[in-house]
Amino acid sequence: MQSSTKINANAYVLIGGSSKRFGSPKWAAKLNGVRLIDHTWKICKVFKKRYIIGKSRHNQIKYPFLEDEIVKIQSPLNGIYSALSHSKEKWNFIISCDLPLMSSEMIRKIWANGNKSADAIVPIIKEQSNPVCAFYNQKAHLNIKKELINKNLKVLDILQLIKTDYVPINDNQKEFTNMNTRKDLKGIINKSY
Repeated sequence: MQSSTKINANAYVLIGGSSKRFGSPKWAAKLNGVRLIDHTWKICKVFKKRYIIGKSRHNQIKYPFLEDEIVKIQSPLNGIYSALSHSKEKWNFIISCDLPLMSSEMIRKIWANGNKSADAIVPIIKEQSNPVCAFYNQKAHLNIKKELINKNLKVLDILQLIKTDYVPINDNQKEFTNMNTRKDLKGIINKSY
Protein backbone atom coordinates (compact mmCIF):
# COMPACT_ATOMS: atom_id res chain seq x y z
CA MET A 1 0.00 0.00 0.00
CA GLN A 2 1.40 3.38 -0.95
CA SER A 3 1.70 5.86 1.88
CA SER A 4 -0.32 8.42 -0.10
CA THR A 5 -3.30 6.07 -0.48
CA LYS A 6 -6.17 6.79 1.89
CA ILE A 7 -7.44 3.97 4.08
CA ASN A 8 -11.01 3.15 3.06
CA ALA A 9 -12.49 4.10 6.44
CA ASN A 10 -13.39 7.11 8.56
CA ALA A 11 -11.43 8.13 11.65
CA TYR A 12 -13.01 9.16 14.94
CA VAL A 13 -10.93 10.78 17.68
CA LEU A 14 -12.32 10.24 21.18
CA ILE A 15 -11.93 13.14 23.60
CA GLY A 16 -14.93 12.43 25.84
CA GLY A 17 -13.27 11.41 29.08
CA SER A 18 -13.60 13.59 32.16
CA SER A 19 -9.78 13.64 32.56
CA LYS A 20 -10.11 13.49 36.37
CA ARG A 21 -6.65 11.98 36.84
CA PHE A 22 -5.10 14.46 34.41
CA GLY A 23 -6.80 17.48 35.95
CA SER A 24 -7.78 19.20 32.69
CA PRO A 25 -8.88 18.11 29.20
CA LYS A 26 -6.18 15.76 27.88
CA TRP A 27 -6.89 16.79 24.30
CA ALA A 28 -5.58 20.29 25.10
CA ALA A 29 -2.30 19.09 26.64
CA LYS A 30 0.80 19.82 24.60
CA LEU A 31 3.77 17.67 23.65
CA ASN A 32 6.57 19.52 21.89
CA GLY A 33 4.28 22.53 21.52
CA VAL A 34 1.52 20.58 19.74
CA ARG A 35 -1.87 19.92 21.33
CA LEU A 36 -2.73 16.23 21.50
CA ILE A 37 -5.94 16.80 19.56
CA ASP A 38 -3.95 18.42 16.73
CA HIS A 39 -1.37 15.61 16.69
CA THR A 40 -4.09 12.96 16.57
CA TRP A 41 -5.99 14.85 13.87
CA LYS A 42 -2.83 15.04 11.77
CA ILE A 43 -1.95 11.35 12.01
CA CYS A 44 -5.51 10.50 10.94
CA LYS A 45 -5.05 12.29 7.61
CA VAL A 46 -4.69 8.82 6.06
CA PHE A 47 -8.48 8.35 6.26
CA LYS A 48 -11.31 9.46 3.96
CA LYS A 49 -12.96 11.60 6.65
CA ARG A 50 -12.11 12.56 10.24
CA TYR A 51 -14.26 13.55 13.20
CA ILE A 52 -13.87 14.40 16.87
CA ILE A 53 -16.28 12.76 19.35
CA GLY A 54 -16.92 14.04 22.87
CA LYS A 55 -19.50 15.03 25.45
CA SER A 56 -19.68 18.64 24.25
CA ARG A 57 -17.82 20.84 21.82
CA HIS A 58 -15.24 23.20 23.28
CA ASN A 59 -14.75 26.52 21.46
CA GLN A 60 -11.05 25.67 20.93
CA ILE A 61 -11.96 22.63 18.81
CA LYS A 62 -12.25 23.67 15.17
CA TYR A 63 -12.53 20.19 13.65
CA PRO A 64 -15.78 18.44 12.63
CA PHE A 65 -17.36 17.44 15.95
CA LEU A 66 -19.98 14.90 17.02
CA GLU A 67 -21.52 14.67 20.46
CA ASP A 68 -21.73 11.26 22.12
CA GLU A 69 -25.01 9.54 21.30
CA ILE A 70 -25.73 8.78 24.96
CA VAL A 71 -24.74 11.76 27.10
CA LYS A 72 -25.05 10.06 30.50
CA ILE A 73 -22.61 7.24 29.74
CA GLN A 74 -18.91 7.84 30.44
CA SER A 75 -17.11 5.09 28.50
CA PRO A 76 -15.06 4.75 25.31
CA LEU A 77 -17.75 2.28 24.25
CA ASN A 78 -20.14 5.22 23.94
CA GLY A 79 -17.70 6.93 21.57
CA ILE A 80 -17.34 3.78 19.49
CA TYR A 81 -21.12 3.41 19.34
CA SER A 82 -21.52 7.08 18.39
CA ALA A 83 -18.95 6.71 15.60
CA LEU A 84 -20.64 3.63 14.15
CA SER A 85 -24.05 5.31 14.42
CA HIS A 86 -22.76 8.30 12.47
CA SER A 87 -20.65 6.57 9.83
CA LYS A 88 -21.76 5.30 6.45
CA GLU A 89 -18.43 3.49 6.00
CA LYS A 90 -18.01 -0.25 6.52
CA TRP A 91 -14.83 0.28 8.58
CA ASN A 92 -14.07 2.99 11.12
CA PHE A 93 -10.91 3.75 13.03
CA ILE A 94 -11.35 4.75 16.66
CA ILE A 95 -8.49 6.45 18.48
CA SER A 96 -8.27 8.06 21.88
CA CYS A 97 -6.53 11.43 21.97
CA ASP A 98 -4.24 10.29 24.81
CA LEU A 99 -1.78 8.36 22.63
CA PRO A 100 0.69 11.19 21.95
CA LEU A 101 3.31 9.01 20.22
CA MET A 102 1.00 7.25 17.76
CA SER A 103 1.86 7.61 14.05
CA SER A 104 0.13 7.28 10.70
CA GLU A 105 2.60 4.51 9.86
CA MET A 106 1.51 2.41 12.84
CA ILE A 107 -2.15 2.93 11.98
CA ARG A 108 -1.42 1.72 8.44
CA LYS A 109 0.41 -1.31 9.87
CA ILE A 110 -2.58 -2.29 12.03
CA TRP A 111 -4.89 -1.99 9.01
CA ALA A 112 -2.58 -3.82 6.62
CA ASN A 113 -2.16 -6.77 9.00
CA GLY A 114 -5.79 -7.03 10.07
CA ASN A 115 -8.29 -9.62 8.89
CA LYS A 116 -10.98 -7.66 7.05
CA SER A 117 -13.58 -10.40 7.64
CA ALA A 118 -13.51 -9.62 11.38
CA ASP A 119 -15.82 -7.27 13.28
CA ALA A 120 -12.87 -5.48 14.87
CA ILE A 121 -9.14 -5.22 14.22
CA VAL A 122 -7.33 -4.50 17.48
CA PRO A 123 -3.59 -4.18 18.11
CA ILE A 124 -2.14 -6.26 20.92
CA ILE A 125 1.06 -5.14 22.63
CA LYS A 126 2.78 -7.35 25.22
CA GLU A 127 -0.41 -9.43 25.58
CA GLN A 128 -2.54 -6.30 26.19
CA SER A 129 -5.08 -5.18 23.62
CA ASN A 130 -5.66 -1.53 22.77
CA PRO A 131 -9.33 -1.13 21.82
CA VAL A 132 -9.09 2.67 21.54
CA CYS A 133 -6.60 2.53 18.69
CA ALA A 134 -8.50 0.04 16.58
CA PHE A 135 -10.73 -0.54 13.58
CA TYR A 136 -14.41 -1.42 14.01
CA ASN A 137 -16.70 -2.81 11.33
CA GLN A 138 -20.35 -1.76 11.16
CA LYS A 139 -21.18 -5.41 11.96
CA ALA A 140 -20.24 -4.65 15.60
CA HIS A 141 -22.76 -1.82 15.94
CA LEU A 142 -25.75 -3.89 17.10
CA ASN A 143 -23.72 -5.84 19.69
CA ILE A 144 -22.33 -2.60 21.09
CA LYS A 145 -25.82 -1.12 21.32
CA LYS A 146 -27.07 -4.19 23.22
CA GLU A 147 -24.20 -3.94 25.71
CA LEU A 148 -24.83 -0.24 26.28
CA ILE A 149 -28.53 -0.94 26.91
CA ASN A 150 -27.48 -3.63 29.42
CA LYS A 151 -25.08 -1.11 31.02
CA ASN A 152 -22.01 -3.22 30.22
CA LEU A 153 -19.56 -0.44 29.42
CA LYS A 154 -16.35 -2.49 29.14
CA VAL A 155 -14.87 -2.40 25.65
CA LEU A 156 -12.81 -5.52 26.40
CA ASP A 157 -16.05 -7.44 27.06
CA ILE A 158 -17.38 -6.41 23.65
CA LEU A 159 -14.22 -7.67 21.98
CA GLN A 160 -14.99 -11.11 23.45
CA LEU A 161 -18.54 -11.05 22.02
CA ILE A 162 -17.66 -10.06 18.47
CA LYS A 163 -15.24 -11.53 15.95
CA THR A 164 -12.04 -9.69 16.88
CA ASP A 165 -8.76 -10.01 15.01
CA TYR A 166 -5.84 -9.20 17.31
CA VAL A 167 -2.82 -7.82 15.46
CA PRO A 168 0.43 -8.42 17.39
CA ILE A 169 2.72 -5.39 17.50
CA ASN A 170 6.30 -6.36 18.24
CA ASP A 171 8.14 -3.21 17.18
CA ASN A 172 7.59 0.50 17.87
CA GLN A 173 5.57 -0.38 20.97
CA LYS A 174 6.33 3.08 22.38
CA GLU A 175 3.67 4.46 20.04
CA PHE A 176 1.04 2.89 22.31
CA THR A 177 2.24 4.83 25.36
CA ASN A 178 -0.92 6.05 27.06
CA MET A 179 -1.14 9.33 28.95
CA ASN A 180 -3.62 9.44 31.84
CA THR A 181 -1.86 11.75 34.30
CA ARG A 182 0.45 14.76 34.20
CA LYS A 183 3.15 12.42 35.51
CA ASP A 184 2.63 10.24 32.41
CA LEU A 185 3.03 13.30 30.18
CA LYS A 186 6.15 14.39 32.04
CA GLY A 187 7.59 10.88 31.65
CA ILE A 188 6.95 10.97 27.90
CA ILE A 189 8.61 14.39 27.63
CA ASN A 190 11.61 13.26 29.72
CA LYS A 191 12.14 10.13 27.61
CA SER A 192 12.30 12.33 24.49
CA TYR A 193 11.36 9.55 22.09
